[in-house]
Amino acid sequence: MHNPMFAAILLTLCTTANAAAQFGPLPPAGCRPDEDRTRVLLLGSYHMNNPGLDRFNLEADDVLVAGRQREIQAVVDGLARFLPTKVAVEAPWGDTATVRRYRDYVGGVRELRRSEEEQIGFRLASQLGLETIYPIDVRMPLDDEAFGPLIAANPRHGARLARLDETVRAAMELMGSWLATGTIGDMLYNMNRPDMLAYAHQPYIEVFVPIVEGDDYAGADMVAIWFQRNLRIFANLTRVADSPNDRIFVVYGAGHVPLLRDFVTDHPGYCVEDPLRYLPAPR
Repeated sequence: MHNPMFAAILLTLCTTANAAAQFGPLPPAGCRPDEDRTRVLLLGSYHMNNPGLDRFNLEADDVLVAGRQREIQAVVDGLARFLPTKVAVEAPWGDTATVRRYRDYVGGVRELRRSEEEQIGFRLASQLGLETIYPIDVRMPLDDEAFGPLIAANPRHGARLARLDETVRAAMELMGSWLATGTIGDMLYNMNRPDMLAYAHQPYIEVFVPIVEGDDYAGADMVAIWFQRNLRIFANLTRVADSPNDRIFVVYGAGHVPLLRDFVTDHPGYCVEDPLRYLPAPR
């Protein structure tokens, strides 16, 4: 063992008849009614302002039209039942401009922009009378240009990526149909189903990690950056959560939610709330 601390822990576990008796039972992942841990509600969203920053982007209609505004308000009314004490959004950590925009909105100086950060996060925080908003993001772009030499060396990598492109385009068409034929609440409910979140995370491990030739681990290295970014986001979330009585609502791009949910679950001081409990069920 290169790590003496890990070796000592492992030896203790191996020589203890019941690890739970030694360390105490692990708490459940989900929140109990009498919970004494910090509750975290993670809501995965599509990008309402179509920023075009992801590898694949959904073409969404204008959320500022009256009908969509009513749908968003219905979503926020449902989320308000969670009674969050803090609202965290996908904006850079320490970003004073985001905090200022929120306070200007609360003060009636400006209107909400076309983003889930503001349409859901700002609106929910304001509706509950919260003083501020909490940006927790860390920007770490994923660069897949390093795949070029590996694809040239092994065409199977290119074929795997081509199949992924087809799958993701089909997923974008499906989500587009959810928006075209339903409400924003329908869209968010479907995006936050456990099976959809699992599908969103699966390509990182199934498609990108195996892009490796010799000592060139370009695929695994890119996924490592994705994990690192989300670990840093979670680290910022722990800085926001300064009391076990906190109830933290987080709205983020849906692709982040599987990892953030795992990190929240793995921390004994936090528990995960099911977002589907607070969203209107699809019609």
